[in-house]
Amino acid sequence: PISPALSQVVDLSTPHSEYKDGNYSRALAGFEKGAAQGSAEAQYWLGMLYDRGQGVARDHALAYQWFMKAAQQDHAEAQRVVGVYLDEGETIAQDLAQAAAWYQRSAAQNNVKAMRNLAQLYVGGRGVTRNFSIAARLFRRAADKGNAKAMRNLGYLYYFGKGVPRNPATAAALFRAAAKAGLDKAQYNLGFVSYQGEGTPRDLTAAAYQFGQAADRGNADAQLMLSRMYLLGEGVEMDPAKA
Repeated sequence: PISPALSQVVDLSTPHSEYKDGNYSRALAGFEKGAAQGSAEAQYWLGMLYDRGQGVARDHALAYQWFMKAAQQDHAEAQRVVGVYLDEGETIAQDLAQAAAWYQRSAAQNNVKAMRNLAQLYVGGRGVTRNFSIAARLFRRAADKGNAKAMRNLGYLYYFGKGVPRNPATAAALFRAAAKAGLDKAQYNLGFVSYQGEGTPRDLTAAAYQFGQAADRGNADAQLMLSRMYLLGEGVEMDPAKA
């Protein structure tokens, strides 16, 4: 592993600007130069270009190598991405224990996505011993930093009382916060608790609205519930054709 002390501070403003403007080939050349100088940030962005096939032929194996170089220099997002590669096991052999270790290193640097990734491993008992309490704490840390997906995940734990005392009202509040961010799964969840009257007053009109928002984003569960509501005339005018 490369010592973090060896990571060089390199001016990457030009390749970042080229990338933003869609000049991926020029960005690639700039990041290659920075990576050769030992910049972890440049190494991370080289990984991104190879991962996405921008300015270069897509090569996940090479992308992983660059992400690993950056991760070994304590680049937080690179550490998380290395964890994702190990978690998914599509490009390299799956190693959930190592995925958890990289997520942990990234989360220790306050990477909110890594907190959520690690929490999901604890929920599923994948690479770590299943522990809903630890998962809830990680989701809470990420949610407090504004991560909508973590808000929804934490709401799910409160709804079912896993790792935290069951509290439908807290669950509904978290679903509402995540739904405001445009997360379709949270919109579905908020629609469901509004339909059931759990943690929030029963409001079929509000439920139909949330299901509609999620349905428009392609959420199949919401489409099914909205179909039922149109069929029965619940919260909306009965309309079998729309159903």
